[in-house]
Amino acid sequence: MRQNIIVPFDGSNSAQEALRVAIEMAGKFNEAILLLNVQPSLNTPNSKRFFSDSDIQAYQQSLYEEAIAPGLHILESSGIKFNAKMRVGIPKEEICNEALNQNVRYIIIGSRGYSAFVGSMLGSVSQGILHLADCPVMVVNAPQQ
Repeated sequence: MRQNIIVPFDGSNSAQEALRVAIEMAGKFNEAILLLNVQPSLNTPNSKRFFSDSDIQAYQQSLYEEAIAPGLHILESSGIKFNAKMRVGIPKEEICNEALNQNVRYIIIGSRGYSAFVGSMLGSVSQGILHLADCPVMVVNAPQQ
């Protein structure tokens, strides 16, 4: 049986709003939240010439910690069970792979608010997840400023 909710999180306003929606749903279903941050793979031939694998991993870890800090603050005050995790790779693929591996009930992701055209040109993560995920996906718009 599917359970728990993945919230891909990059610290943005839309990701924070998606997390608030996920907290509400997790409370109703009595489920946990997995706060997931995906860092890009920096293992390129050029980066390997200048940086060691441990330097790259330390840099990715620091970016991860910076990105999820607002989400951890929100979750710690919510009373909802949660875990946080970093994956490295292409965000839409890593998020969908994690959802498949964890057999989650939902993915709840924030939207950047780009039009379909701009999203297709820039590579919308939420659109990619909608097409790749094997579970329901909810896309949450950022609050209006």
